[in-house]
Amino acid sequence: MPELPEVESLRRDLEATLVGRRFASIDVRLPKQVVTPTGLSVADLAGKRIERLWRRAKFLIFDLSDGLALVFHLRLAGQLVHRSADGQTMAEGGHPVPAFGAPLPHRSTHVTFHFDDGSVLYLTDIRQFGRVWILPESGVQPLLDQAKLGPEPLDPEFTLEAFRERIVRRQKMPLKPALLDQKLVGGIGNIYADEIIFESRLTPATRVGDLDEAALARLHAAIQTVLSFAVREGVAEILNGKASATRDFPRVHGRKDQPCPTCGTSIVKIQFAGRGTYYCPSCQPIQQPAGV
Repeated sequence: MPELPEVESLRRDLEATLVGRRFASIDVRLPKQVVTPTGLSVADLAGKRIERLWRRAKFLIFDLSDGLALVFHLRLAGQLVHRSADGQTMAEGGHPVPAFGAPLPHRSTHVTFHFDDGSVLYLTDIRQFGRVWILPESGVQPLLDQAKLGPEPLDPEFTLEAFRERIVRRQKMPLKPALLDQKLVGGIGNIYADEIIFESRLTPATRVGDLDEAALARLHAAIQTVLSFAVREGVAEILNGKASATRDFPRVHGRKDQPCPTCGTSIVKIQFAGRGTYYCPSCQPIQQPAGV
């Protein structure tokens, strides 16, 4: 699933190529992926100008002229690719299937946005769980409020004190499912949860209630360090469950049987709380609680 770093990197790239463009037409091959709760339709997008792109957790928002907005959530396998009139890729991101650079439209390209300069934005989704909402601008915040999202982990307001106040409400939860709860912190998914837990020298099964002040501080710092690194240096490249062999990041996720970058012990993959989970059994000795 595209997580905060993937969506933020995509936002930055699309901002450079799409702001100022006007919609010429929209083709919808899979109607369920376009949600119109207030009665607007794709026809209402014609001629609208993209004014601004912003992100909230894993949601990508386009502010449009005349008080309209588009809200994208790529869910498990959504991908957005912006190509010029002559077919050159200008921006791309999200799930890596189909492979970036592959011919488009793909058989799973379900929504295509055409712009006034002849460029095209493709929404491709092999799992069909992604959604794009067409809303009045006033409807964006209520939609986000429904998701009950936690704070943005890269914002200055995400202090240790603010994090402590939220996480202490989850005393009995193991650490990994706590981090995956979007109500705790917005935007963390399975890949970066593993990386954050490894960085903080904790375990996926560590109970929140067992975190002392030093561990809590390490965890808070790791959230910001890992996510900032991914946005700045490049997101995790995972294909078919395996991390890219040409990069050192991610350090544990997708690296089953590869040496831990800290101690050299082979990385282990387990199913934990219903999710494929990677950790170092030496740096992160784990004891799985009963019932997890």
